[in-house]
Amino acid sequence: MSAVAPATASELAVQALLLQLIVVIAAARLMAWLARRAGQAEVIGQMIAGILLGPSLFGQLAPEAFAYVFAPASAPVFGGLAQLGLVLLMFQIGLDFELTAVTVARRTVALVSALGMAFPFALGAATAAYFHDALPEPRPESVSFLLIFAISMSITALPVLGRIFAETGLMRTRAGAIAIGAAAVGDVIGWILLGAVSLLIAGNFSAGWICLRLAGLGAVIAAAIFIVRPALHRYLDRSLAGSDEIARPTLAAVLALVFGCALITSRLELHALIGGFILGVALHQHRPFVAAWTRQVDPFVSALLLPVFFTSTGLRTDAGALQGAAEVLQCGLVCVIAFAGKYGGGYLGARLAGETPRTAHVLGASMNTRGLMELVVLNIGFDLGVLPRSLYTQLVYMAVLTTLLTTPLVRRYLRGEPATR
Repeated sequence: MSAVAPATASELAVQALLLQLIVVIAAARLMAWLARRAGQAEVIGQMIAGILLGPSLFGQLAPEAFAYVFAPASAPVFGGLAQLGLVLLMFQIGLDFELTAVTVARRTVALVSALGMAFPFALGAATAAYFHDALPEPRPESVSFLLIFAISMSITALPVLGRIFAETGLMRTRAGAIAIGAAAVGDVIGWILLGAVSLLIAGNFSAGWICLRLAGLGAVIAAAIFIVRPALHRYLDRSLAGSDEIARPTLAAVLALVFGCALITSRLELHALIGGFILGVALHQHRPFVAAWTRQVDPFVSALLLPVFFTSTGLRTDAGALQGAAEVLQCGLVCVIAFAGKYGGGYLGARLAGETPRTAHVLGASMNTRGLMELVVLNIGFDLGVLPRSLYTQLVYMAVLTTLLTTPLVRRYLRGEPATR
């Protein structure tokens, strides 16, 4: 009787990936269910599941099992699936984006996005010296620390905010659409700022770097709106005539365009998610396509690719535990500064634009959605040697806590708000 042939390297890689997907999907569904029970959006549970599956909990409780399930050899494939899910998520958020409300409220979007970044950045910069002096020796270089700390106070996670609004139906309110628009502008500013600061710390910064990226972003937006949108709308009109399903050739063509836009913005170092969002906004007015995409594709993205993205980010995050009462109190101070900065900036921007207090409160609360985009920033700061482990841990907890506050606050302020469509 012949011996069973040993598994090939490719078979072992597939087995490892399948095991990871089973664990990720199960954990994501469990935490999503718990999040619903707690009055939160499902995406909050998926975000927390991603962190718990990383070194912060799973790696601490069962290090051998953690190393077996999330073997480093499979990291590139797992990370690729995560970025794929993020791009498709942002495309879906763009499809559900109410551009009409944002166009009417251009002043509000501009002021909320500007002050929603500038106010917390200034507050973070003003308090950075205190946190820097509290760090144990050897301390990181003070200017680099100030810049990274200030950016960490300024981030809004557009993917998580968009998902919260999509799940709760708040995307279709005027305030919800303005919040998404302001967060999208803020995300672009944030990524450019983070890239510039990273290059500055590494000694490779130049003004041409920023100018090139802004020019490239403008070209992508112009091409999506004035070239791709009319042609694709005509194509979709023919393809969906008499049918409420997206045919496979049509789906393939749209996916190729989504990934093409994502590739361009990724090459511009603005993150691939920006490209997906831009194309989604360009197509959001084609309601038959949006409805068909939501039925056919959204469940797959939400059930599989989105949890993979959250877990991929969580695998890079080792929150650790706070050491003693002093660190707990300092973590509380970090949370207060972060929440006050984003809330204050969003609220002030909305009020200066003439919005009602209720709308201003919604926008202030929405800007505090940091999610896992904040963890990406924190990991960059940690890798650059600018954020020591103790403060890094406190900032991770801040990102989770401020995000948890978004759903209950926004639901409270938007109670009774009419939908825009």
